[in-house]
Amino acid sequence: MQAQHSLLCRKAPVSRPFVGRPSRQRSLTVVNSTGWADPAQNKAERAMFGENFGARDPTAGELASNFSDKVLGNYDTEHIIMAPSKIKQFLGLSARTCHPMSDLEVLGEKDLALLKNQVPGWRLAATAEGVQSVRQEWKAKDAAAAQGIVSRFNDVVTGAGHPAVTLKAEGETVHVELSTPQKGGLTENDLIIAAKLNDVNVKDLLPQRRARYWA
Repeated sequence: MQAQHSLLCRKAPVSRPFVGRPSRQRSLTVVNSTGWADPAQNKAERAMFGENFGARDPTAGELASNFSDKVLGNYDTEHIIMAPSKIKQFLGLSARTCHPMSDLEVLGEKDLALLKNQVPGWRLAATAEGVQSVRQEWKAKDAAAAQGIVSRFNDVVTGAGHPAVTLKAEGETVHVELSTPQKGGLTENDLIIAAKLNDVNVKDLLPQRRARYWA
């Protein structure tokens, strides 16, 4: 009986009111906002890059194409962000100028691989004297067009001030080889010239591609 009496007389636990922790104050910081609602910034981006760099409202043509019906909810849709066309004026090899010969050094394997990725179409080779070089060929629509390509490339090479350039046309094919024999190999100047030549517009001198029709 004494054990039962002690159990009955035991005080029930007092419930304590719940006191929640104060909520943390959070602040939102917008980084690199290219705000479509900021006319000043919008104009600045267009002046620098030729177009808006970042999020924007869809154009009338995009809305008319119902593009959202094709991509919304499709987890495997590939989204590609393209850099503005004028960004090359600020970044990349084609925006650089050739260095004085006294400042040049032969590129190491790592630096050469890094810079070569910026000049698509060029392949590693060697000159007749065994000096490492890069080469590329262009196929013109005819022999006269090939001479036109050589003329446009010569203007770029002369303006850049890089003497070690082999540039010739054989029939409809234009051959270009770049190296710096004075240093015994490839230097940054060679890759700069390669990038500048890649940017030369010679589409009007190349063969026209046949249009393909799909049933």
